[in-house]
Amino acid sequence: MTQVKTAPAAEARSTGTVLGPEFATGSGPWLYTAGGTPWFDATSGSGAATLGHQHPAVTAAAADQLARLTHTGCKLSSDARTRMVSRIAELSPYRDAAVLPTATGGEAVESALKIARAATGHRAVVTFRHGYHGKTAGALALTWRPEFKSYSDLSDTSVVTAELPDPRTPREDDAERFAAGLAQALDRADRLGGTAAVVLEPVQVTEGVLPVAPALLDEIARQAHARGALLILDEIYTGLGRAGRLFTAELMTERPDLTLLGKTLGNGFPVGAVVGERHVVDALPAGVQTSTFSGHPVSCAAAAAVLDVVTDVDLAARARELGARLEHDLTALAARHPWMASVRTAGALAAFDCVRDGAPDPVRARAVTGQALLGRLLLFGGGPEGATVKIVPPALLDEPDVRLLTEGLTAAVSAADTATEG
Repeated sequence: MTQVKTAPAAEARSTGTVLGPEFATGSGPWLYTAGGTPWFDATSGSGAATLGHQHPAVTAAAADQLARLTHTGCKLSSDARTRMVSRIAELSPYRDAAVLPTATGGEAVESALKIARAATGHRAVVTFRHGYHGKTAGALALTWRPEFKSYSDLSDTSVVTAELPDPRTPREDDAERFAAGLAQALDRADRLGGTAAVVLEPVQVTEGVLPVAPALLDEIARQAHARGALLILDEIYTGLGRAGRLFTAELMTERPDLTLLGKTLGNGFPVGAVVGERHVVDALPAGVQTSTFSGHPVSCAAAAAVLDVVTDVDLAARARELGARLEHDLTALAARHPWMASVRTAGALAAFDCVRDGAPDPVRARAVTGQALLGRLLLFGGGPEGATVKIVPPALLDEPDVRLLTEGLTAAVSAADTATEG
C-alpha cells in the first residue's frame, strides 16, 4: 500500500512529500481515490476543512457564486465580499470592527505587521519560540514604489524572540519567569526602534498543539500595551471554533488589538482576514495593502456560508465535545502505552509526544504516522523535537466516525509499539 511518495515528477520538490495516493473526491472526514478507496483525513487538509470536506452549504454557495461572478480584482467590490466582511465584523469581539480581506493566512500576517507599524510608529516585533506564521518573504523588496514599503522592510534585526512556558513540562514558577523574560524581550525590541507588535498563536499548532494559558495571554497583552505595542493574535489555525471558541478573546480579560483568520474561514477555499477596531486597522493608508485575489468573490461566498454554519451548529461547542472525547480516548490509550506522553487537546486539536527513557523519540512518532498510513489514516507528525503526533480531524464528526478515528489511532499505536520494540 502507498505510504509516502515524492511529489509528481513535474512538481517542484519544495512542496515536499505527499501523504497517501492521489485523491479525487471527498466528503466529511473522508477522502477517496478515483477508484473509491476511502482514507480518513485526520489532518483536515492542513487544518482548513474544519467543517469536513465538501460541506454541502459551502460547496453550494461557492457553486452559485461561480455561476454568477468569479472575479473582480481587489479594487472592485462584490456582494459576496460585503457579506463576508460584514459577517466577520458582527461575530468579532470588536465594538467598531474593520476587516481587511486577504487571499491567504500568510498575507494576513504581512498585513497585520504593516498595520501595527502604521498604528504605533514603531518598527520592532516580538514573537515566540515554536511560533509559526507562514513562509512568505522578500517580494516587497523587489517592488520599486517606496510608499508601499513604508510599513514593511522587516528584517531579522527587528524581530525579537521570547520564550513561552512549555505546557508539556509545567513548573510552579512559569508565570513569574515568563513575565520577566517577556519584559526583557520587549526591552530589546524597544531598543530596535520601539515595539510595534507582539505576535503569537494562542495554540502553537504547527509545532505540536502547544496551548498558551489565558492568564499568560493577558500578561502579554498588558506588557505589550504598556509599551505602546499592539497584541496580534494569529488565529488562522485556532479561530472560528476550531479550538473551542469563536475567538480566543472570549477567554481573556484584555482584548487583542488584531485577530488573524484563515483556514476554517474558507473550509478549503483560499481566504484570510485581519480584524480589529477600525481606528487601528485604518491606521494603514489606503492602497498600501492590496492583492489581486484578496476579497475574491468565490472564496468570500464560501466564507460567508462557513460563518453561517459555524454559528448555526455551534461549532465551538462541537469542537469542545470532540476534544473532550479525544482527550479521554488518548489518555486511555496512553495508559496502555506509557511511551505516549503529554496528551493535550484544545477543542478539535489534539496531540501527544513519543518518548523513550524520558527523551523525545522521533523514530516512534514516525512509526505511528507510518502505521496509520497503512490503515488509511492520514496524520501529521512534527513538534519541536520531531516526536509529536498531531490529530486534527474535522470538528463535525458523527459517532461512527469518532469510533473509527479512535480505532485507527489504537491500531497505529499498537503496531508502532511492536515495530519499534521488535
